[in-house]
Amino acid sequence: MIPAPYSSRRAKKRVSKRTRTETKRSRYKIEARIFKNRPISNGVIDYWKETAYAAGFQQAAQEVSKTTEIAPHIRVNESWNRWYHSVEPLPWTVYHAAATKFVEGYSKHSGIYLGNAVLLPTEKTVAAIVLVMNEKDTILKLLEQLHRLPLHEIIFVVNGSTDESFEIIRNQSKAIIVHSKHALGHDVGRAVGAKLADSEILLFLDGDLPILAEQLVPFIDAIKQGSDIALNDISPLIGMFSKRDYVTIVKEFINRSMGRADLGANSLTAVPHAIKKEAAQIIGYANLSVPPKAQVIALEKGLKINAPASVDVITKNRLRARNVGLRNAVSDLIIGDHIEALKTAFELKGSRLSFTDQIRQRQLTKM
Repeated sequence: MIPAPYSSRRAKKRVSKRTRTETKRSRYKIEARIFKNRPISNGVIDYWKETAYAAGFQQAAQEVSKTTEIAPHIRVNESWNRWYHSVEPLPWTVYHAAATKFVEGYSKHSGIYLGNAVLLPTEKTVAAIVLVMNEKDTILKLLEQLHRLPLHEIIFVVNGSTDESFEIIRNQSKAIIVHSKHALGHDVGRAVGAKLADSEILLFLDGDLPILAEQLVPFIDAIKQGSDIALNDISPLIGMFSKRDYVTIVKEFINRSMGRADLGANSLTAVPHAIKKEAAQIIGYANLSVPPKAQVIALEKGLKINAPASVDVITKNRLRARNVGLRNAVSDLIIGDHIEALKTAFELKGSRLSFTDQIRQRQLTKM
């Protein structure tokens, strides 16, 4: 048998190596999908932790000769995505366990300490936009969680504060701060932050609700997967209809009026939520200052809206004089916003909205 030329053997070797790599990636993806639909055992978690640790170590080894000015937490997130794209999707419990071990493996080889970093399943740039008004007691806890994420921007809109919120943010972070001595009005800061941000994904938070970084990942992932808006799924937290407050009822009514009963009482009024930057431009930045109106416009324009995760912001909501009691200033404001949203819905869809007139034969009146 005549041996193949050396160049031919090298080409076959490259093809063989590529085939093995593709087969390995396919196996990872199949295993990931199987595990996603099964109860998660410790063995499954341990398997992915071990696999991710080795992948992190290997990724760092491949980058050892590269010189880059990219921040370490951004660089490791890019490395994570290069590997994770070959195995996604993983259930969130497994995802975070694997991501933590990936960071450990990466740090082991690179010598770069990344702490308890939380990785994002996307290379798209992400901005966290936070509204702040007298939040000195909670702002440090929120900053701690945001610093765990590989964010492109952190934008604080500090308005009407009379405490040390501004000084704490300025001294403890490199965030962009929009500071107004006067209160801008409820949710106006979201419009300001959204217009200022140049990231591809906008994540909205309130300064009085520190939320674990891990809980924010599904909202960012939903945008990466193709959604335009990812809402907080508060519907499982609101209980029976007879026990719901006026705000919850009007939220659900707006969604039903727009033909999206599946959204329940989920609304842009509640944080956390994420919006694609392009979607914010379509909706109009000014309209984001009235969240239910922005949601009506988004639905009418056919933007893709879902609620990928549930974060309890109801029981953890900070009690203030303005938001306590069955009827209070905040609830009245939110109800007023929904009335404005309903007016917009009438203008866009007509007086019947998405409800058909099944009884009256109105055409007979025109004879």
